[in-house]
Amino acid sequence: MMEASLPQRLQRLEKHIRELEDGTDPAERARLAEAVQTVLELHGAALARLLELVAQAGTLGRQILEGAEADELIRSLLLLHGLHAQDLESRVGRALAQVRPFLQSQGADVALTALADDAVRVRLWQGEGNYPATMQTLRAAVEEAICATAPDVTRVEFDDGPFVRLSLPLVNANVPHLPEGPAAHERQ
Repeated sequence: MMEASLPQRLQRLEKHIRELEDGTDPAERARLAEAVQTVLELHGAALARLLELVAQAGTLGRQILEGAEADELIRSLLLLHGLHAQDLESRVGRALAQVRPFLQSQGADVALTALADDAVRVRLWQGEGNYPATMQTLRAAVEEAICATAPDVTRVEFDDGPFVRLSLPLVNANVPHLPEGPAAHERQ
């Protein structure tokens, strides 16, 4: 028998939660929510303690943590409990570094310009030339890379057209001065 994938498990969980919410009175729902929250807090505390013990194991511990972060299921669990080893900015930076070779092969580049708790803003530009990838394709590649590396990001905003005021609350990213691309000159 094949084991259900993570998305399938999450769909089953969402289905069960909807069924409980639909068939339960408000007082019972509140008790159920409190019980689930208590279990999550217990699991989060235990997981945090386990990570501390693994980290104390030196080089072997670091190798185990790196392997755990590479695993989709474990990474999702760490994010659920706010225990991911890297902060959002580092994970988004890693995603952009991974997608950059493809972008550069299309005469494009990307830079992180802002981030918030669950959203990022990037500047994406494509130089002059005859490249097969459309801006839509480049955007999709950037979004896919960010979502794969930082699944806790719920919104990716692009600053690649004419200057507009975007809705993302700014928390200045600690990034070096942004390289000048063709889009920067169009805005001035």
